[in-house]
Amino acid sequence: MRQVKFYIDEERYEELKKLAQEQGLSVPGYVKRLVLKHLGKMEGGIEENVEYLLQRHEQMRKELGRIGLDLIKLQKRVEYLERYIRRGASAKT
Repeated sequence: MRQVKFYIDEERYEELKKLAQEQGLSVPGYVKRLVLKHLGKMEGGIEENVEYLLQRHEQMRKELGRIGLDLIKLQKRVEYLERYIRRGASAKT
């Protein structure tokens, strides 16, 4: 097993400390968890997974809503063009 060391400025350390405390971890424990999670070696806690899934659900709901509105606009545009083409074809005959 290898050890990893790095230095950060005081401001960033305080940010890490706050985040670690929110998770009930020490700063080294929190950083280790982040790194392992990033490397795919550790799954997040169930609360984190649920929170992530709820956020993704909300994002997808909004995106699908926008797609639905775009489809309605596209449908109206196609109907308009069909009427325009029919009028042009009937005017020529």
